[in-house]
Amino acid sequence: MGAEQIGDFSTDYRPDTLTLDELERLSQHGIEVSFDEITRLDDGTLGYKDSRVLVYIRDVSTYGGQVELPKFHAAYCSTLEKMKESNRFERYVVATREDGSFQINKIENGRKRGSSWESLTICQNCLNALSFDSFSYRLQSKRRREIVRDFTIARFFEQFPKTLHLRRPRHDYISAPVNEYSPGFSEAAKGYKAQRDWKCDKCGLDFSGPTERRFLHVHHKNGLKYDDTPDNWRALCLGCHAEEPQHTHMTRPDNFKEFQKKYEHLRSAALRNRR
Repeated sequence: MGAEQIGDFSTDYRPDTLTLDELERLSQHGIEVSFDEITRLDDGTLGYKDSRVLVYIRDVSTYGGQVELPKFHAAYCSTLEKMKESNRFERYVVATREDGSFQINKIENGRKRGSSWESLTICQNCLNALSFDSFSYRLQSKRRREIVRDFTIARFFEQFPKTLHLRRPRHDYISAPVNEYSPGFSEAAKGYKAQRDWKCDKCGLDFSGPTERRFLHVHHKNGLKYDDTPDNWRALCLGCHAEEPQHTHMTRPDNFKEFQKKYEHLRSAALRNRR
């Protein structure tokens, strides 16, 4: 996986391995680090050593007893870019805790006055950078608020796994197969979708009707179109498929607009009910 260090550019990312103590701290209180130790991964998310992480401000100033809680970040977004330009990265902490609670230190007159666990909200600029749940500033504000409300860290790490353990590539530039569908994929995929009762594995909507089947796809989880091993497949409707990493191109064809008009409200409701 390629990555860019926030401080410098690295074309050959080889993350150090987290210790057991660091893994425990990441999943609980978090770790305060220099931003030169954080990397922007090639999918836009953030990495620390061999883990994908969240980033947030832990030390927050209070004024008259009032505190404005910060957002937490899941991607290298425009907010972090501005913080980089102003050299304010030293205030950030990395974490992987999934329950939405973050430790906040309350600073008043330059001194720590207390510490508490707070529920923080995901940064909208991060959602926009990742197109997470099809988030876009082109959406109406009501829909954007719904996506922010329904965001969970657990779902984020389902789509973007924590571990960044690297594996040696199985092929070089000569032996690597072309990343294209196998000759029998279309027929095999049709059989697979029938085995799944023509239902989306993510939202659960039924696409068994003859005119609806075209909206159900077979997704290759590892991104290798020629890898048709059974555990590499997932039946996904067009809406859920478009939300997979690096699949935003699926929102461009005309049939995506048709899908949204017919099914998006049903899909959104189904996803909320499944959480």
